[in-house]
Amino acid sequence: MALTKLEKLVLPGIMLLVELILIVIFGLLVEYDEGGSPDHEYEVAMELANRSGHFDPTLAQDYILRLESTRTATKVYPFFQDVHVMIFIGFGFLMTFLRRYGYGSVGFNMLLAAFVIQWSTVTLGLFSFIDTEHYRITIGLENLVLSDFAAAAVLITFGSMLGRASPFQLFGIAIFEVIFYSANNAINDHVFRAADVGGSMIIHSFGAYFGLACSVILQRKKAIDHPRNSSAYHSDMFAMIGTLFLWLFWPSFNGALASGNAQYRAIINTYFSMTGSVIATFIFSMALDGKRKLDMVHVQNATLAGGVAIGSVADMLIGPWAGLFIGFLSGIISVVGYKYLTPTMDKWFYVQDTCGVHNLHGLPGLLSAVASAIAAGVASNTAGTNLVNYGSSLYLVFPARAPSSNLTVEEILLGIETGEGRSAGEQAGYQLALLASTLFIAGIGGIITGLIVGCIPCFQKVADDGLFDDDLYWQLPDDADNYLPKDEDEEQASLLPNSPSQIESGLNGLNGKRRRLTPEDERKSSEPISLDTPPSQRKPGAIKVLPLISMRGESGSIELDDITRTPEAEDLKVSNV
Repeated sequence: MALTKLEKLVLPGIMLLVELILIVIFGLLVEYDEGGSPDHEYEVAMELANRSGHFDPTLAQDYILRLESTRTATKVYPFFQDVHVMIFIGFGFLMTFLRRYGYGSVGFNMLLAAFVIQWSTVTLGLFSFIDTEHYRITIGLENLVLSDFAAAAVLITFGSMLGRASPFQLFGIAIFEVIFYSANNAINDHVFRAADVGGSMIIHSFGAYFGLACSVILQRKKAIDHPRNSSAYHSDMFAMIGTLFLWLFWPSFNGALASGNAQYRAIINTYFSMTGSVIATFIFSMALDGKRKLDMVHVQNATLAGGVAIGSVADMLIGPWAGLFIGFLSGIISVVGYKYLTPTMDKWFYVQDTCGVHNLHGLPGLLSAVASAIAAGVASNTAGTNLVNYGSSLYLVFPARAPSSNLTVEEILLGIETGEGRSAGEQAGYQLALLASTLFIAGIGGIITGLIVGCIPCFQKVADDGLFDDDLYWQLPDDADNYLPKDEDEEQASLLPNSPSQIESGLNGLNGKRRRLTPEDERKSSEPISLDTPPSQRKPGAIKVLPLISMRGESGSIELDDITRTPEAEDLKVSNV
């Protein structure tokens, strides 16, 4: 049942209330970090200079970190800008493939991302109070990147339920998902301390499996094989815009929070991994297709799998060859997932996944987690062993492996903090522990959130006739139906055919239902008859097809939109002349 005008005002009202609450919280708790404080660098430098003759490691490390914070405008902002483009343009346009949900894809993507940036700033900041006595949320440019990462997780979830969840449900999902996301981040920061610089586990796997768990609860039988759950030629082209933006900027996504030579490696490894997934996608998309043709779904999505699969190991010393191999393998996994796994999950397990986030974010995220455990298990800071020698930068990639005390001057000046003194094997175990924690919290959180937004009536689920359609929530242009056919039959009927082979509607169908002409139909339709011929003199099954459906001249035009034969008599019915 369609929503009334009053019911549609509930969502703007709730959003207004939440926004006012966030403004108050920001006013009470949120402040700039040292990089935004006036003259702070000068004060620290003078304090260090006044202690000449005495090296204070704590003060020196504090000075280095604060000095770095003043330079983040030139160091971090270019990466942040790239990530920002990915969130609002890349993710937004990637989901415009649905034939009648382009406004919803780009528009709701923008709404959710903007809200999550605000909300995650608060939730991530509140969880940071665990190990501090300074109960204020300090914000720097790196925090903006972290908020964009949280938005990415929510948008991945959005993709799994694209076209099937109402804006109110999406808003509710964003509220609860960010809480679970922040909790999972806090567990990793304070317990596991696993390396996941590109967020393959924390962002991609979490968002994918949270969305799938939520989707199971919010499943809609009417959405299975729904005619509007499909693409059109122009919508696929728009989706490719999102693909290209994501593909180009993914090295910045994986390298944004890395530092020093680790950031250098993150960019290079991601660069080659992305190319590997592209090559694999084109090879296996064509090889697995019965007609040996490329599938645009694979090209739009599986080409990006390399960015996800390399994320957890992007800053590690794996070598360019490993980056290329991981990307190529992820492309294969993603294509196979889209070709075989998604239809199986939809048909037999009712796990509806509109965008196929399981194949783009879930499975490559699992691959990245396994790769990170292997890379962590062979990492060392000692030369002359069979392990990979990182030198002092080992503790930048794996902070928990740093000594618990007695850091060297070199390590202090590199910005290394005390850790737990873990071995390589222990760190590998914690990498897998983070994966297990992520899957558990995402699954439980998705189920709980799905129950809340699916069972409480105020979240206003989408009516069956509003699935995958912008018309329910957006003002569409008057000629929208000319460009946005509701299903494939309407798209075919909107064409003006000039020959029997171009007539895609079945003139022989009952009650005007359209179907594709068979060769036999075309043979029969080629036998011309006159409208004046009595029905008794016509050949059985003969169909009259006018050779010219649209006639135009100086005085105007005549168009015949629909020609059908009534089931009761072998006579022709010409309608909409």
